[in-house]
Amino acid sequence: MDDENPPVRRFKLKTREVEPTDKVARPGDGTAISVRLIHLQNNLASGQPGQLAGDARTKAPVARDPEGSSPLFKQKEFVRVDPPASAGDENAISVEQILLKNRAAAHERESELIAMPPRRRSRRHRDFLVVLSGAAITAGILAFVFRESLQIVGLALLGIVFLTAILAWVIYGIMDRY
Repeated sequence: MDDENPPVRRFKLKTREVEPTDKVARPGDGTAISVRLIHLQNNLASGQPGQLAGDARTKAPVARDPEGSSPLFKQKEFVRVDPPASAGDENAISVEQILLKNRAAAHERESELIAMPPRRRSRRHRDFLVVLSGAAITAGILAFVFRESLQIVGLALLGIVFLTAILAWVIYGIMDRY
């Protein structure tokens, strides 16, 4: 029973032909969306006279005002809420007056300039040189004491370089001004 292979079902998708639902509109065939076609469809929907010869693809004339301009570009009529102010009216808006008032208000709220004391000289440079010179003198004394061994002298020089780099990083990179 273990030797038999169980039946294997193989699934695969059926091939299907898909037709596009929308046809691509080509320029000039009348099916492309245009303002003229939208106005024609709106006129037909509202019951206004608009002529279609066969279908909506033909161009229909756009209704025009008696002056010959398009109704889309006709000036809109509106009612003014506030009438315009005359030149001598005290309620008239004056840009110059607004600017003067704004400058006066800014001048009142402006903070006074306070002379700050000069910055105190930092003591970091002095401390760096004192510690570095002390370490260099100590390494020099150790190199002089063990002068027969070149390895100790080289190690002392390497120590001076390493100490200088670490000390500079700590004093100027990590610490704040003091």
